[in-house]
Amino acid sequence: MKSKILEILALLSYYPRLVIDSILFFFIKNDYTILDKFNNQDCLIVGNGPSINNTPLDKINMLSIGMNKINMLFDRTEWRPDLIVCVNGLVINQNSDFFNATEIPLVLPVKALYLGIKRRPNIIFVKISNSTNFQENIKESVGGGCTVTYTCLQIAAFAKTKSISIVGVDHYFKFQGESHQIKVLEGDDDNHFDPNYFKDKLWGLPDLDGSEKAYLLAKNYFESKNISITDYTVNGKLLIFAKGNIEDLI
Repeated sequence: MKSKILEILALLSYYPRLVIDSILFFFIKNDYTILDKFNNQDCLIVGNGPSINNTPLDKINMLSIGMNKINMLFDRTEWRPDLIVCVNGLVINQNSDFFNATEIPLVLPVKALYLGIKRRPNIIFVKISNSTNFQENIKESVGGGCTVTYTCLQIAAFAKTKSISIVGVDHYFKFQGESHQIKVLEGDDDNHFDPNYFKDKLWGLPDLDGSEKAYLLAKNYFESKNISITDYTVNGKLLIFAKGNIEDLI
């Protein structure tokens, strides 16, 4: 019942939130130079799938973009991302203590401001578009695409990275229900690298078809710019991007 009420409230508040977000975004002054270090550099985008537990991040020498609750991995590795991206309101709320304390640069949606995130110099706030179109200028907006990985790819495009490598995007989930439903995940989370990731917490059920459509837009964009994008996810199920062997990244 709680999840159904949240779905209805989210639907009713969608367009008012778009207006509020646009107003907030107009007054925000972001420091986009945070992303300058990615310019003309190889970039690693790190998903949160279970395959990350079999990915030797410490041995990959590359600037990296993590996402969502990647900080739950920090007690098991010395690796740290150079940027963390999160656009999901539920995740922002659940991970707000970390986001408000970390010195790692963040990219968050403007709605994070009314979800308890404080404005700080290391945060870039973006406006999420109601279009799924791939956006290369995040100063205007970021296309929504059913997955935060799509946001990361748009940030990489804006930062003018030389190449993109992907790990941890397993593109496989165990769940019951319809895509975009908000439900409580009862018991251990088998869909992410940590069993406590969404354990007994609310999460939005994934939309794999919608994600694939977004990934295809990203692929077409990077191909048009002659920027290579390779998926090195260990046993990943995503078939949109060219595949690579994780050993080649070490």
